[in-house]
Amino acid sequence: MLLNKLKKFYRPFLITYIFFSIAISFYPSFDFYSFKGQVIIISVSIFNGVLGTFIKKL
Repeated sequence: MLLNKLKKFYRPFLITYIFFSIAISFYPSFDFYSFKGQVIIISVSIFNGVLGTFIKKL
């Protein structure tokens, strides 16, 4: 049960982290390597991972 929820969490988390990092890096004033920048990216990825545990695939 826990492994299934973890699997549903980390897939959307990793995909969001990778794609959002690539997309936001093209924004000129965004500092990717700052603490604030990493917190923004990780918080969006965690939110998407949590939604992945509740919402089934379409």
